[in-house]
Amino acid sequence: MSKKIASILSIGALILTASACGNAEGGADGAGASGGSEKAGTIWYSTKNSTEKVHVAMAEGVTQAAKDLGYESQVLVAEADASKQNNQLNNLVMNMSPKAMVVNPYDSDSVADVLGRAKEAKIPFAVIDNKANNVEADVSVLFDSIKSGEAAGEQAVEILKEKYGSPKGTVVNLYGEVVSQVFKERSKGFEDTIKKYPEIKLISVLGAPQADKATSALNNVLADVKSSGGTVDLVNTPTDTATLGVIESLKTNNMWKKVDEKGHVAVISHDGLGDILKLVEEGYIDNEVVIDVYGVGGIATEVLNEYPLQGKPVPTSGTFTPKGEYLNKSVEFSTSDVGTTIMLAPIVVDAKTANNPLIWGNAS
Repeated sequence: MSKKIASILSIGALILTASACGNAEGGADGAGASGGSEKAGTIWYSTKNSTEKVHVAMAEGVTQAAKDLGYESQVLVAEADASKQNNQLNNLVMNMSPKAMVVNPYDSDSVADVLGRAKEAKIPFAVIDNKANNVEADVSVLFDSIKSGEAAGEQAVEILKEKYGSPKGTVVNLYGEVVSQVFKERSKGFEDTIKKYPEIKLISVLGAPQADKATSALNNVLADVKSSGGTVDLVNTPTDTATLGVIESLKTNNMWKKVDEKGHVAVISHDGLGDILKLVEEGYIDNEVVIDVYGVGGIATEVLNEYPLQGKPVPTSGTFTPKGEYLNKSVEFSTSDVGTTIMLAPIVVDAKTANNPLIWGNAS
């Protein structure tokens, strides 16, 4: 078992323990990650839930970085409840004297009040994955969802070029929930790229994130296209759960073929789920646009240690090279409406690169 896999399994147990210890008031209960120095203090991580593997991996990124830097670490579990998360954080700020905090907000708006109290208490904190609106963190480390969509679009164009000699054909974009900013941005990046090529027919339909919704949506599209004598060349989804539904639809329609087989429908997916990565390796799915799940929390923790925990402001420009092993080897500081921001670049993998151990899904 690799160090990364063993570590994430250990953190999974820690998070589940933290959830079990939570009190009715949503107090600052958590499970401590071993390692680090008690004298150095404790870095706390607030996660949205403990049920999704991606969030277990994000927690591992924070706790491993804290350990490597000589700190203790603790995990708070909101269990998809904004009120519980805010109560936990409020108790943490008012009563626990954390060295620093890393927060993945369940509700980007309501978390602002308690994070404002953290600023008043001069507790350094980073926000990851989702922005915290109306408050400036020491640093926000976010995924660049527009670039993720653009990367998928660029790969789709290359696949169509290889198939037809030029970018043309029929592409289905199963965009996600209209309330999800991440899905909106991934869809925008993808469609803006595809629309640059007039010979590509784009069919955009709501079909994510649930697998059954994707299956139903694609079945309807395939039926319509077939009735007009056409064919679908490529399907893009904004998340792997939708891709699981795409697979069912393609199997039902006898269109589930490997990349080099006649009748193959190209599939591009997002995130880095282990089941999808395996299908990329096996040659059924063309590409996965991977997000740096370990890096988002690990890099945030490293920045807190390098700057505010040393009494220095986080830069608003320039380059930061993290010490830990992440998909993003070097990142850039910038500014946004939430203060100093680091946008993590997506990584496109294929059959030759999908087994990268730094991809979170390969630890499951």
